[in-house]
Amino acid sequence: MSPEPGDPVGALASQLEAAGALIESLEEEVARLRRDLEEARLALRAAQQEVSARGRALEEKEREGREAREEAGRLRERLEGLREEMRREREAAERRRREEVEALRSSSKQWEEELRKAYREQEERHRRELEELRRSSEQERSGLESALREEFGRRMEEERRRRERQHQDALHALRSASAGRELDLQRDYQAVVESQQAEIEALRGELERQAERAEAERREALREVKRLAEERERELRRAHAARLEEARAEAERRISALKAQKEADNKALRERHEEEGIRLRRHYEERLRAEDERRKQETWALQERLEELRAQRDAERRAYTARLKQLEAERLASKSRAEENLERVVARFGEEISHLERRIADLEGALEESEGLRKRFEDELVELRGRLEARREPLTPPRGETDDELRRKLSELEAEKLLAQEQIEGLRRELEQAREEGRRNAEELEKALDKLRRLSDPERRLREGIALFNTSEHARAVASISKALGLPRVHARIDEENGGKPVLTFVWEEVGWRRYVSDPTEGVEEPRVYLIGTGDSPEEIKPPENQPNARVDAQGRLMLGVQAR
Repeated sequence: MSPEPGDPVGALASQLEAAGALIESLEEEVARLRRDLEEARLALRAAQQEVSARGRALEEKEREGREAREEAGRLRERLEGLREEMRREREAAERRRREEVEALRSSSKQWEEELRKAYREQEERHRRELEELRRSSEQERSGLESALREEFGRRMEEERRRRERQHQDALHALRSASAGRELDLQRDYQAVVESQQAEIEALRGELERQAERAEAERREALREVKRLAEERERELRRAHAARLEEARAEAERRISALKAQKEADNKALRERHEEEGIRLRRHYEERLRAEDERRKQETWALQERLEELRAQRDAERRAYTARLKQLEAERLASKSRAEENLERVVARFGEEISHLERRIADLEGALEESEGLRKRFEDELVELRGRLEARREPLTPPRGETDDELRRKLSELEAEKLLAQEQIEGLRRELEQAREEGRRNAEELEKALDKLRRLSDPERRLREGIALFNTSEHARAVASISKALGLPRVHARIDEENGGKPVLTFVWEEVGWRRYVSDPTEGVEEPRVYLIGTGDSPEEIKPPENQPNARVDAQGRLMLGVQAR
């Protein structure tokens, strides 16, 4: 039924029908868009499950490779332990030999010190004995001299006193005789003055002669005493000299005997020391030969064990190398397949997101048209309400329409308007859900692209690996080794054969080398930094790893560049 021309209600009804048809088409489009979104979500979930499964398989292979590398590292550590044990045993044997040689040297030095001490004590005893003999001889000589002086003085004093007493007695006798004579002569004084005077003169002359004779006798006795004293002194001196000579000869004989005894003791001690040294040398040589033989046997056993371990290690290393190459080939193939699948999924997601964006733009256009249609409906509804208010006047309704019919149409229009508003709100909600789904898909795509960018940027990956190594305990281990051996030469590179992982090689000149892997990939299992190789000869490092492109400081921190350290 087509509306009549000029009938606004019919036009409004047709427009409402057109809006209903448009809304139905929009609902169908939204349902189809929901189905597409659900299919895209299922495809994305399947792709994620496939990527996670391939990632788990790749991680399992990497774990097997790490286990193989760890087993190789444990074998290397066992070999290093055997080498360290051999080195410690060799050092212990050398230390024991040095200690024994030092003990021999110290015992010989102690023996020589004891001999020197005995010689010094014997010389000190000889010196004290000579000093005692010298002091005793000096005391004896001084005693003899003092005794001789006292004897000479006493005898001279006695002789002088005896001579004086004799002279006094003679004088006293002369005086007494002269006094008696004078008494006798006093009676005959007058008669015999001249004779007495002459006699007195004669007596005086006689007295003088006697005094002279007494003086001469005294002088003669004094000379005799002096001669006797000198003879006695000469005799005492000769006796003292003879006794001194005898004492000196005796001392010389004793000194000669002591020297001979000393020489004999020294010779005996020297012979004993030589015999003891020969015996100890023979004993220690026998011990050293036995120790050398035992050490040689142990060294041969250790060398045989080392050769066996080396052969076993080479066989295991060949097996591990073959297994690692196989795992690496499988991992590279899996990685390439995963990257291809991921690229396909990303491309498909990109197409789906572009399609969703186009659909969202179409839905936004339809929503804008619905908004315009709603506004037009509202304007017409306002116009109809105005017309309805105008018709409430007591006028005859045009074209035979009553107020009830107009009110019914108006209520129908309002119901259709409410339904259209509800449909528009539902479309808005579905549009928001579609936008949110597209935003989530875009975020997942951005994460995948960011992961691909990080995996495809080797320099950034190398710097992240260096930063990860600087925060690990291996940096402290490198710093500890560098304190003892000096700063190493460092080479940092991306190992394409090892899944694009950063490989860091440290080389100490003429000492050894160590190689680490530092994997900055997020989500991998620990350890992310681990040792993959070590050696004692820097010649084992081949180009380009023997050319440094990085440096390390005293704290073990690594940085790119080979400037002055």
